[in-house]
Amino acid sequence: MAETPALAAALAGAAQAGRPAHLGLMHVLMAADTEGDARAGLQGAILAAQGEARQRLEAVQRVWAVQPQAWGVVRAVLAEARHDVAAEEAGAAVARWAKTFDQLAADRPEAGVALYALGDPALLAAASAEIVDALAGWGLLGPDRAVLDLGCGIGRLTGRLASRCGLAVGADVSGGMLAEAARRSGPDRRASYVQVTGRDLRAFRDEAFDLVLAVDVFPYLVQAGEGLARDGVAEAARALRPGGALVVANLSYRGDDGRDAADLAAWADEAGLRKEAGPERPFALWDGLVFRYRKDGRR
Repeated sequence: MAETPALAAALAGAAQAGRPAHLGLMHVLMAADTEGDARAGLQGAILAAQGEARQRLEAVQRVWAVQPQAWGVVRAVLAEARHDVAAEEAGAAVARWAKTFDQLAADRPEAGVALYALGDPALLAAASAEIVDALAGWGLLGPDRAVLDLGCGIGRLTGRLASRCGLAVGADVSGGMLAEAARRSGPDRRASYVQVTGRDLRAFRDEAFDLVLAVDVFPYLVQAGEGLARDGVAEAARALRPGGALVVANLSYRGDDGRDAADLAAWADEAGLRKEAGPERPFALWDGLVFRYRKDGRR
């Protein structure tokens, strides 16, 4: 077995308290060079661990037994949606991601929008419901609210938001994802889908929304260059009504929470947004780092 430092770190993380088993498995599969290395590494870590750490690793192993497709799903998505590509010109980056997610919409739609679901629609549904329930608990939803779901993918959140708001608009650069979202949403007129450029939100007028939600969207903007991410925050602020909220779940995949917090704070300040809460990891099924900002005014 080739246990690289990355695999050793993923196994250690999977044994930590508070790490859901499916997330631990995802990180192990991402770090391993081969499926055999992942299996051998996990088994070796189980034998070496004791107490609750061993129980958590055994839970990871059980998830893999229930989701035998997990290796293939994770590796296939990583092969298409690479996060280690060097920074590109903004237009080229947006075009590449649009093409990538068009392909994922055709091949692996659930995994393409949330890799931690391991391609399991039930797990994706539960994680999506948890996010929407949190938004409701923060007082951000209601029948009088209009919501913009940035990077909506297959509409896993947009449809749920529509059922709890007056209007939910899903926006994405991928026409393939939007077509799949529309197919899944059915005739609910409270949900609609719009293709955007990835560089601005000119498709929407000023002060059109009470909530702009960006779940795992900004990492792609940050990878393409911080200027694109800064512009994304400014455009979200423009589209918000006074008193409206911007919720960002994961700013980047850089692995530096402090840098993410500082960058977003600076961009939000430039855009006229004030911090309301976070960063925090409020979910049981997903470890996304959540930031909440508010546009000054009445709500």
